[in-house]
Amino acid sequence: MSARPPQRGRIALLGLLALLVTAAPLLAPRPPELQEDAAGARYLPPLTRGHGLRVDALHVRIVTGLRRTADGWEFERAGKKEALPGTALAGPPEPRFYLLGTDALGRDLLSRVLFGARHSLGIAALSVALALFLGIAVGSVAGYAGGAWDTALMRGVDALMSIPRVLVYLLCAALFTPSSLLLVLVLGGTTWTGLARVVRAGMMSIRTSDLALQARALGSRPLRVVILHLLPQLGPILATAASLRFADTLLLESALSLLGLGPPPPAVSLGGIMGSGRDVLAEAWWIVAWPGLIIGATVATLRSAAADLFRLADPPSLS
Repeated sequence: MSARPPQRGRIALLGLLALLVTAAPLLAPRPPELQEDAAGARYLPPLTRGHGLRVDALHVRIVTGLRRTADGWEFERAGKKEALPGTALAGPPEPRFYLLGTDALGRDLLSRVLFGARHSLGIAALSVALALFLGIAVGSVAGYAGGAWDTALMRGVDALMSIPRVLVYLLCAALFTPSSLLLVLVLGGTTWTGLARVVRAGMMSIRTSDLALQARALGSRPLRVVILHLLPQLGPILATAASLRFADTLLLESALSLLGLGPPPPAVSLGGIMGSGRDVLAEAWWIVAWPGLIIGATVATLRSAAADLFRLADPPSLS
């Protein structure tokens, strides 16, 4: 009974994160790349209230501390007090609220974090899906067929695992134009080998089970036996591996984006946002803090959920 509240909390957190990511275009106050006033809105701290003063159809000045005077408006912009006559404005002041602050170019950080989470989690999900497909396919063939197939496939897996991943990432960054598709292929194509070993071991332990023998006796083909009768028995193990792989892939994608190996703008990712604030950490800590908080909470929740799934797959003995 005591385990229910933490489980509900994890489900609620993951559900909230999925909702925020799915509805990012609707929830974001502004486009993530919008630079209304790079000079006036840069490095505004969280919870900043300001106004947008529209000078003409194309230019907006982001100011704080706005107040009306007899001659027009007085305000602070970029740490300096300024004033404008009322006739200089093309419209009334427009309120602005920066819940998470702004970055070096005056872009709203809440919008960038929402779209960055959408991009990073999407990249991680597609990469994990590719890794699951490759790992399940190779591991199932090796574990079910055995013999020469097992030897050849596992030696290939060993060869791939011996190649340093960092070398692969650097080579791909040097040889190909960075893109989201490239990141999915690289992350998914380099993280499936461990999963293949797990599937192979599980398949070898259940390929002679009564269920598999009965299915073969009824004339089922090997592919049908594996997909309909054997893989469902590995469901908790696969779910555990997928949760852990998702958490690790999210960290890896964020690290690559932080190092500048992610897709270029206008794509925005959590790691890319953190990378843009690492040189001004003392001055604008919020640029690194909010994306890092989302990554940390997501990874911790997924790993905790994986621990519960592992206990489900291997329950304690009652003897």
